This record gives sequence, structure tokens and C-alpha cells, in this order.
Amino acid sequence: MCDNLSKARNEQVPSRGRQSRVARQALRTLVAENYPVISRNLLRPLLHLFSTSREACSGDIDKFLIMLVVAIRTTEHECFATYTPAQLISGELPVFPTLGTNVRSVAESTGTPRETVRRKVGELVETGWISRQANELRFTARAYQDLAQVRLAIEELAVINFEVVADLTARRLAATSVVSPPGPP
Repeated sequence: MCDNLSKARNEQVPSRGRQSRVARQALRTLVAENYPVISRNLLRPLLHLFSTSREACSGDIDKFLIMLVVAIRTTEHECFATYTPAQLISGELPVFPTLGTNVRSVAESTGTPRETVRRKVGELVETGWISRQANELRFTARAYQDLAQVRLAIEELAVINFEVVADLTARRLAATSVVSPPGPP
């Protein structure tokens, strides 16, 4: 079990209830209605992420997709959120906790032929980015260290997307408050 699990459980986690789904749908509609205006702000950091990922994986975007599936299963493990970035990058945990995935699951998730995934996983194991324990593929501290530029591109993508949506929301609220009649005195 995780040492810091109780601390992580006490932190606020976004709700996935009905209210959250309704709010998410409202945001999707807002983004869709404004896509021509915001698309360049959304697409440039996405291109940067893919370019950075491709470069980090020696031009092999399939390797990045494999790493992404393994990383997702890692981040879904309840212990992962209890570690600090410093702990993850230090190598204190040579292999990260995971909910586990295997070659078949990666192939199904990415639409990549199983034999291609098997071969590329072998290469990623040789690189030290993935650890194979039985049939389970696990993300390593070495991958976390070597893929720092990719992580920075993901963080930048998240920040820019947040700013774009926050700006849309603020403009929508401002427009609604100007149109709405004033409340009672």
C-alpha cells in the first residue's frame, strides 16, 4: 500500500457525477461554437507535443503511443498520486506502481498490430523505459527522466487548453451579465 495514500485521498478530486457531466457538455459546446477562433491556440501545443514525442522516441510515434498507454495505467494506480515529482525523477522508485497492462491491451488500445507492439515493447525494455514483470508492462524512473521534454510539452498543452477554455468561459459570463437585466435593488 502507499505511504502517502491517506494524504492523497484527503485532497480534492474532481467529481464525475451528473453535474460534472452536464458542465463538461456545456464546455464542449462552448469550445465547438468557438473552434474557428480558438483552434490555432489548441493545435499549436498539440503539434509541439507530437513533435517532441516523436523526437524523444527516435522518430517512432508507435513507441510513444505504447509509452502513453503504460503511463496511463501507471497514473491510474492509487499510489501514483502520492509521490512528488522529485521522488519520481530521483529514481527512488526504479519501477512505478501500475494497474498493469500487457502487449494485447496496448495493441487493442492503440490499434497497432500485436506483433508490432511486442517488438517495440522489447526495444523499450532494452532502452530501460519499460520493465516487464511476467506479462505486465511497467513505467520506469528512467523513462520519467528521459521523457522530461515530453512531460513538459504535456504540461504546456494542459496550461494552454485551460487558459483557452477559461478565457471562453469568462467572455461568455461577461456577455451574459451584460445582456441580463439587473436584479432587484
